[in-house]
Amino acid sequence: MSYTGYFRFVTVTLIVVALGGLLGWYYFLQAKNAQTNAQNTGAGYSALPPSFEGSTGSTYANIVSTLGESPGGAASSTSRLWEVSEVPVAGFGWQKGAEPTLYFIERSSGYVFEAQVSGHSVTRLTDTLRPKIYDASVTMDGSVVERSVDMSGARITFAGSVASSSAIVAATTSVASLIGNDLPQGIGTIAADPAYDTLFFTIPNPSGVSIVSTNVAGEKERSLFSSSITGWRLLAPGDGTVVLLQNPLDSVIGYAYHLQKSGALVEVAQAPGLTVLPHASSSALIFGSSQNGSLSLFAQSSADASPAQLPIQTVADKCAWAPGAALIAYCGVPETVASKQFLDDWYKGLLHTSDRFFEINISAASTILLYDPSGDTSAQLDVTEMYVDPTGQYLAFISGTDGSLWVLRIAQ
Repeated sequence: MSYTGYFRFVTVTLIVVALGGLLGWYYFLQAKNAQTNAQNTGAGYSALPPSFEGSTGSTYANIVSTLGESPGGAASSTSRLWEVSEVPVAGFGWQKGAEPTLYFIERSSGYVFEAQVSGHSVTRLTDTLRPKIYDASVTMDGSVVERSVDMSGARITFAGSVASSSAIVAATTSVASLIGNDLPQGIGTIAADPAYDTLFFTIPNPSGVSIVSTNVAGEKERSLFSSSITGWRLLAPGDGTVVLLQNPLDSVIGYAYHLQKSGALVEVAQAPGLTVLPHASSSALIFGSSQNGSLSLFAQSSADASPAQLPIQTVADKCAWAPGAALIAYCGVPETVASKQFLDDWYKGLLHTSDRFFEINISAASTILLYDPSGDTSAQLDVTEMYVDPTGQYLAFISGTDGSLWVLRIAQ
């Protein structure tokens, strides 16, 4: 063999060996990558990072991507019950329209969402981050009130509107900003009228508090009433008026008053541990009493009628009026009352109830069981802030157990 032939042989041999080595190294790396990927998947490292974009975005979408199902997926497809948001909600409100639609506020971010009840769909409307919203209200025209605290612990009250945002979402599938203003500092309790462009709130004055009304923009401010008593809860039933209720305490006589346009107070109820639910278009009233672990609920068809005790034990805070003049209401009723100081402990979040739903005919002072959720969900439903939609088909509520938002179809 010549020198040239020998050199070619050696060169070809080295190339073959090198290619074989590279090929072996390639398959070795592929096997190691597959093993590593399998380990990462088992450890959950392959999960997508949290997303704050898209039609729902924020925590809601992250839960769906993590669990692989929408909130409320535990309920059967034939259930009357829908868990709209597993993420804690600061407040919500029904919207005007032919189809039952909810706006609700995510507590952690302040984002406004729209829930279409008929299709069980949820869409995020706003991208304005307002974290740690502990309380919120939404009116029927899309106006929003969000309450939070600043770094010093001072209360911040923001009022805005998403009425234009829904049109933008429908047209472009993108979210919009929540536009509005901060209301005056020092606001204590606040109530947003669901049907009128009116806010009622308490604000300190030198001798106690003043009851003030404004529109959602914080304009047209009017001082309605001054009181040396500072502990008031405000209830706006939806007719442009406000009811004042002394902060309820178990076994302590409480009073509720209707505030007249003249500034005069007209007493509507009194009872130990008083809670009240005024009607929007009449003087009908539901009120409850809590005393030594015993709950009583009463109904009046008018201001002149005598109160009738109902055969259920609950508080007016767990009830809602149906729309119309038929004087029908719905209430969440605890299966058990496990405290001698129920109101005090319930307001503090020290106890939660497991509720069933009853329908009440106020004129007849009668009740029937509407729905027992135990057949559809294992969740403990502690009904708070319940409202019926304008069509009378659904009721929505927040469960005090975890802040989740639920909708119940009234008809079977």
